[in-house]
Amino acid sequence: MARRTLTILFALLPAASLALSSTYPVVAWSTRHSKVLSSPALSLATKTGSNAIASALYNHDDICEHDAVVVIDHAGLHASDLRALSPSHDLSKALSNAPSSLKVAYAETEYPNSNPFDHLVETLTQRCGSRALSHGSDLSDLEIDAGKGKHVVSISLPALEEGEEGASRKTSVSEHESWLSEELSKIEAAFPNYLAIYAGSPLSPFQRRQSSMISSTFEPAADPVDSNGSGGILKRYQLLTPGLILALLVALFVLLPIIFVGVSALASIQSPLGNEIPKGFNAEEKKNQ
Repeated sequence: MARRTLTILFALLPAASLALSSTYPVVAWSTRHSKVLSSPALSLATKTGSNAIASALYNHDDICEHDAVVVIDHAGLHASDLRALSPSHDLSKALSNAPSSLKVAYAETEYPNSNPFDHLVETLTQRCGSRALSHGSDLSDLEIDAGKGKHVVSISLPALEEGEEGASRKTSVSEHESWLSEELSKIEAAFPNYLAIYAGSPLSPFQRRQSSMISSTFEPAADPVDSNGSGGILKRYQLLTPGLILALLVALFVLLPIIFVGVSALASIQSPLGNEIPKGFNAEEKKNQ
């Protein structure tokens, strides 16, 4: 029984790890109440994956009611990156204060090297008759004009480096989000009624090669030093990484049961030779012989 249980655990662990590695967060919010984000079809799509979520959003009849739709692609982004943001951050406030919002921590994607939300932008532009704009941190200032009608703005954030963890990754994400918040404030000034869709996506092969040679577009800022040490170690450092959590689960549910079964098996072994002295045995006679 124990051997069968261990076999099942070994079979499920790689599958669970692979499943998490192919999921990315999807968040959306609007500055006005949105029927798109509160639709039953979208609620069902969240249980399927990012492709179904994108279709449910873009095919909704009321998506064109927004003055602008902002589609944000962030390659390499994971749910843990968003959870690490401070509640006082502009993006965190936008999500918590939005009249309508959508939050999906682990949305599975079917496209290995692209973002389905960015992939369907052209379809949305044609459907709503909107003006399409592409923007990024390495491009010039965003040129938006409310007098030219509705807009669909595609924003690409610098890809997060593969393997970057801890304070360095947290700093990169925070700087990316700060730049994004500034650009969204410009969009809101021109279009008070806008819908934002922010999704993580897989790193492309080119981005994987680039992440091993160069850093992201933004210069890393020096971490502030807390001389008083307030906040504790959990506030200043990320101790429980996904790799460490997986190692603890393996040790707790695989290694410890194996050790327990082995020790129990050894303890149950009985020697066929008893420890009692044979009947009629005389130590003195044995010695004289």
